Amino acid sequence: MAAAAAPAATRTAVQYDSVGAGAALRVVPDAPVPPRKQGQVLVENKAAGVNPIDYKLRVGFGNRIAQALAGPKLPAIPGGDVAGVVLAADEGSTFKQGDRVMALLQNFVGGYASKVVVPESWLARIPDSLSFEQAAAMPLAALTAWQARTLELARVKAGDRVLVHAGSGGMGTFAIQLAKERGAVVATTCSAHNAEFVKELGADEVCDYAAEAFEQKWAANPFDAVLDTIVLKGYEQRSLQVLKRSGTYVHFMPAPTFGMIAKGFLRGALGLGPRYRVVLVQPNGKQLSQIAALVAEGKVRPVIARTLPLAQAAEAQEAIAKGHTRGKIVLTI
Repeated sequence: MAAAAAPAATRTAVQYDSVGAGAALRVVPDAPVPPRKQGQVLVENKAAGVNPIDYKLRVGFGNRIAQALAGPKLPAIPGGDVAGVVLAADEGSTFKQGDRVMALLQNFVGGYASKVVVPESWLARIPDSLSFEQAAAMPLAALTAWQARTLELARVKAGDRVLVHAGSGGMGTFAIQLAKERGAVVATTCSAHNAEFVKELGADEVCDYAAEAFEQKWAANPFDAVLDTIVLKGYEQRSLQVLKRSGTYVHFMPAPTFGMIAKGFLRGALGLGPRYRVVLVQPNGKQLSQIAALVAEGKVRPVIARTLPLAQAAEAQEAIAKGHTRGKIVLTI
């Protein structure tokens, strides 16, 4: 039998060459494929999820210090969510050629490309019931929600009252479903237009943020945990008003608000306020596999707002930057 052809040494990718408001995305048809090392898997990428962090890193995430610490090396290929087919892996690997897989990439870069190299420990198999586009909508948002609800952060357990902000967004849709899967009573904020939608996902109580202040609506019925995907615009302080002293506030890090975080941690440590935690999502194939199992059981589902071809990545990022999308935007490759 003839040996299998070696994977192509180039790939199609979308990248940016500078950081700032004017930094443009461009398609590179012959970008190099990073060499696969031991313990890594080469994946033919079929779809890439689009997240707010993608455009934030491109235009400059926070101040110069934050950019120096967290900013990608230029030129950079954005994207943390990938879903595709295994092209090559180590002998004896858990994954073999042809397996359908998904992953979150470290530092949220590298995903807008037709081929990606991924450490085996970051990968999870895609449930048979999901398309590549649905799978690509999962890793960052689902893992963030999963890691936020854990014992180390929100400590969500059956019977807890949990408030999820922006429940109809990419992160919120998973946060609602995963908190509900733990047996929590889930409340969320969203627009009136999305009220029935979030109830379908499992929300028990809904506040239309445009018509009513959530801190007034739930003043007499506080929460055990708040999963705050918004944080800014006063959401952090308002959320603390409806959180039990014994509860936990989880900051989803939409911006590097280090002063706010330090103050929150200190107050919690001194017993002057509830526990204060920040979720800094990390790639984790085992956890992603556990979420995939819930998807296969019909307990959790990804929500896609729209799909666009890779060449329209700039349009996808513009839509995400405007906000108010129901679920995730996904690029097809």
